[in-house]
Amino acid sequence: MTTYLRNSLTYVWAFLVAISIASWWVGRGQVDNFQVNGIITTTVFLIAAIKARLVIRHFMEVQHGPQWLKLTCDAWLAFVFLWMFGFYWASL
Repeated sequence: MTTYLRNSLTYVWAFLVAISIASWWVGRGQVDNFQVNGIITTTVFLIAAIKARLVIRHFMEVQHGPQWLKLTCDAWLAFVFLWMFGFYWASL
């Protein structure tokens, strides 16, 4: 049991659970009044980007890979989220 508590993946997993709950808590405000809120959606997008980076780095073992792989994954993630973010704000 103590080996799980000493593993860094346990802390990353706990943080992912915490920010998933935070994302749900922030996003649930949109359901009450059925209106699009750019600030709430932007916050949820940023939380999703953080979660994606943590999953790529820690659970897909990119953290131990070469530097070019880390940079490629970060560039791809930035491109995808900026693309989605741009389309979202363009549609408002």
